[in-house]
Amino acid sequence: MKKLLLSASVVAGLFAQPTIDSLQKQINDLQQQLKELKAKQETQNDRYYKKVAPVVTNSHLFWSFDLRTSYDAISKKTTSGILYSVDPMTMKVTPTGMQTETKNHTGQVLSNRVILTGVYKPSDNIKATVKVQANKVFGMNTINQMSNPFQNVDWVTNEDPDDANIRLKEAFFNYYFGDDFMFSAGRRPATNGFPANLREGDDPASPLANLINMEFDGFSFEIGNGEFSKISDKFGDWGTWMKFCLGRGYSNTNGKWSFDNSQPDYTKDYDSAHADFGGFLLVPYDNGQYSVWTETVWAFNLMGFRMDDLSNPQYAMMHSMDANTMMTMMGRMGITKLNASMPTLGNYFGENIILKADGIGDGISDFLDDTKAFVSYAFSQTRPKAGQRMLGSTDKKSGHSVWVGADMPGFKDGDRFGLSYVHGSKYWRNFTYGEDTLAGSIAAVRGHAFDVYYNTEIIPHLTAGLRYTYIKYDYPGSDSFFGDMGDPEFKAFSYVDKATDIRAFIRYNF
Repeated sequence: MKKLLLSASVVAGLFAQPTIDSLQKQINDLQQQLKELKAKQETQNDRYYKKVAPVVTNSHLFWSFDLRTSYDAISKKTTSGILYSVDPMTMKVTPTGMQTETKNHTGQVLSNRVILTGVYKPSDNIKATVKVQANKVFGMNTINQMSNPFQNVDWVTNEDPDDANIRLKEAFFNYYFGDDFMFSAGRRPATNGFPANLREGDDPASPLANLINMEFDGFSFEIGNGEFSKISDKFGDWGTWMKFCLGRGYSNTNGKWSFDNSQPDYTKDYDSAHADFGGFLLVPYDNGQYSVWTETVWAFNLMGFRMDDLSNPQYAMMHSMDANTMMTMMGRMGITKLNASMPTLGNYFGENIILKADGIGDGISDFLDDTKAFVSYAFSQTRPKAGQRMLGSTDKKSGHSVWVGADMPGFKDGDRFGLSYVHGSKYWRNFTYGEDTLAGSIAAVRGHAFDVYYNTEIIPHLTAGLRYTYIKYDYPGSDSFFGDMGDPEFKAFSYVDKATDIRAFIRYNF
């Protein structure tokens, strides 16, 4: 009986032995499972460790680290004209009486920029972000805060390479409520918006960079596509959404323990006013590949550099003179120094529309599928207050800018290259003090500019890049403030005619 049972067990075991085909199937299944686990792990790594905000809700603060070491070779050619100096304490403009010929200037700047970003998401409907930055030139430097009083002005305090001080770049919260509403307040992400972000290889910030690229404090309120869908199914199909923004670029307050008792602490100087911004982003159409973005901006009580010794009629007579004629005229008037000030001059209106393509065509080629292209048109208009000059004129002045470009896949996985071209008109004016190029803002150019770049991934999180920027100014005053130094006809003083910047960088971002 035992032998019979044993024989039956052996026969059953023989029938249970796996075949070669079944073993191969098990191996294939295990390999597939391993691939799926690996892909899931990579997704989780991206989810947790990229610089973008984490998508999970818990009690942890997520940090990211971004270090970029850059070398900039800068060349600027200035026009012939009068040399001058400005006393930052008295605001007196002193023409030296000397005239310079056309001259070439060069500079080489090594800098380290480090950004620490913290994101905290305690619940599904609220998220807080803080970003601090130091942007430092190598070693000590000759940047003098007395002779460069606008070096660390609030709008660009993180964008200009300078010292090792850590400064607040962003600090804000996003509160999501209703079906598709969002409210945010704080120091908002307002630099490196589209399309300026493409050459940096970053996600875009909120404003469109043809019109706005500077730091500011304020509020935003977004109406998402879910709410527009309730109005009409068409809006839902079109991907329509909208965001309102309010901010303050200059606070008129004297602070604590002033030496001047004519104004108590934290009260207003009635010779100037708060400079406020308001506007909205409207995306009427976005199907994930092709989209139309618009931005409308109003700015109030803008300040500028005004030469007070010249009345409006005198300025109108002199501002378009050549250097020799102006110096002769000033001599006849007995003017050796021009008293100047930074008063409130007037208001501003701007409009920007961008046509974007995130991929061209459908399956024509992998190259076109992975190409981003854009065309941007922007309009600006100054609106001087009674008796004031904006950009050298008591009348409204309108300008425009066109920016076209593309960002394309490179020669291997993880690299990209791109190019763009910008043209700005005589009275074009925007707010792009924070654009990340030491040659000057290409978005602000009154003339022509183009740049070409190549970015490549060395290993995950470690990238390198090379960029060439060229700017040709047809008029002075690009990206200046709104006063007399922003006058495109004021050519008697020497100004930058051409500028180039060759940048090489290596960047670790985790």
